[in-house]
Amino acid sequence: MTSCPRPRTALLLITVAWLAPVGPAQADGEVAALHSAWRGCLHRTFGLQSALTGRALAADTALRSCRESESAYLTALAASPLVDGDDVARVRPALLQRARGWLLGRAPSPTL
Repeated sequence: MTSCPRPRTALLLITVAWLAPVGPAQADGEVAALHSAWRGCLHRTFGLQSALTGRALAADTALRSCRESESAYLTALAASPLVDGDDVARVRPALLQRARGWLLGRAPSPTL
């Protein structure tokens, strides 16, 4: 990345990368689509698993099961001019923690 100082907060980096233009409209749309696909995978997997196990275990299972879509999203994000692969690798743990918190903060699914 350039010699400008890197943000201290992982959330700030993700927010800036998400809100600022990523490049051509097609690239921006691709990042958004991949983010939606990852969130959809997390949502579906968590919904199924939380009906069978505890919510914390279901969140962990969803994060593990959706690694392929997570990787595709982070790879596209790393291709943006605002962040690079090192930035993405550094903020990945915070992003996963935030996703886990989102899953656990959701209202429980109705029982079948």
